[in-house]
Amino acid sequence: MERPKSARRTRKESVLPPAALGQCLLPFALPILITMALAVTVGESWPRNIAPGSGLKLAGLVATAFTGAAVWCLATRQVDDRRVRKGVAILCAVTALMGWPVWSVGVLPSVNGIALGPEKETPMRLTRLEITTPSKGGRGFYHWAWLEPLSGRSALPQGRVFIAEAVHAKWTAERSKIVTLHHAKGMLGAEVLTGFD
Repeated sequence: MERPKSARRTRKESVLPPAALGQCLLPFALPILITMALAVTVGESWPRNIAPGSGLKLAGLVATAFTGAAVWCLATRQVDDRRVRKGVAILCAVTALMGWPVWSVGVLPSVNGIALGPEKETPMRLTRLEITTPSKGGRGFYHWAWLEPLSGRSALPQGRVFIAEAVHAKWTAERSKIVTLHHAKGMLGAEVLTGFD
């Protein structure tokens, strides 16, 4: 006896549908696409220079886990074979972990800069200045300042801070030893550097 057509359509599959393989790449592709959209639409209008010791790695991991789980549910909604579901889970986990750095340094710093709390000033000791080149053969240079807190109760820990070329030139010319960082708490809780003196 043959099953009705409607029963055949709703029956779960034991093989992975062809579209599901492409969906498994979404945990990696999605943060890249969001980062590109933010770069085109928002640009640098939202501050995103995160202070040392105030990264968004944990928030990036949460976004990674959520994206991977959501895509796994989407890709396996028509599959009941446990082995196929497990294989898709592994593939989604791998592609999601590939997207973790993109969430942490691409999307979330921009989202963090949407709304800032009250601005604070913290004096810090400038230990050295550094110039590096982009690792992938890009043009130009990156300018960095290595900073230490003046006291143990400083709002910011020691670390390396990305600075503009003009700030680098100014601090080099002045031979600055003590500099002031302007910073504020962002929407996701990370401290955002808003200016330098």
